[in-house]
Amino acid sequence: MKWTFKGVEDWLFRVLLIGAVGSSIVLDAVGVNVKWYIPAIFAALYLIYQTLISTRDRSGSLETTFYSSNSEFYASTQRRMQSAQRHIWVTYVRTVPPPGFESAEASSYFKYGLEWAKKNPDRELRRIVGAGERGAMTDWLVHHYAETKDIKNYAVRVSPFDGPVDGINFAIIDDRAVFIALSGEGNRLTGHSLDTPEAVHAFREYFLQWWDGAERLETYVARVRQA
Repeated sequence: MKWTFKGVEDWLFRVLLIGAVGSSIVLDAVGVNVKWYIPAIFAALYLIYQTLISTRDRSGSLETTFYSSNSEFYASTQRRMQSAQRHIWVTYVRTVPPPGFESAEASSYFKYGLEWAKKNPDRELRRIVGAGERGAMTDWLVHHYAETKDIKNYAVRVSPFDGPVDGINFAIIDDRAVFIALSGEGNRLTGHSLDTPEAVHAFREYFLQWWDGAERLETYVARVRQA
């Protein structure tokens, strides 16, 4: 088989994606504390992002936009979500429950996602949430499940998360765009959006690997209620 640069890059992406999530599942099975492998998952996300950016630098073909504040980031993401025709896949791995930032735009973003799902029953909203076994995020998830369990096209899965630093979060809109959020100190957040098929494909593969290894929200809620 003849290897091209694109072929090698695609292969590296797959190794990175499968390896990061596969390692977490194996380590969890043998009883290794989650705090040792969750950082590796976020490192994988950062590596994907850096690889895509370096590809842009070489070819000039990657369209990217920088957002300097949480208000700017959430407003831009919500505007793009309004055009979604098939699905919106998002992550929320933070030390505090949503909206997580003191801005009207952040609050509007989280409300809009549920409104979008309710108004478009033929489309899909997925969310991966990071949480432990107790605490503010657990309380929020129990409440969130009670509020949203009747929205048939909204699915949430929970991935083990033990802080103390926020993860790298992202939103995938159809096959057209991915928005990446990086939390800073206090109320600070910066972000990027990537608008090429290659970028979206890389994050879609990662999201699906993460999704398959996460726990259904209804299962999580039943388990923590019994604890």
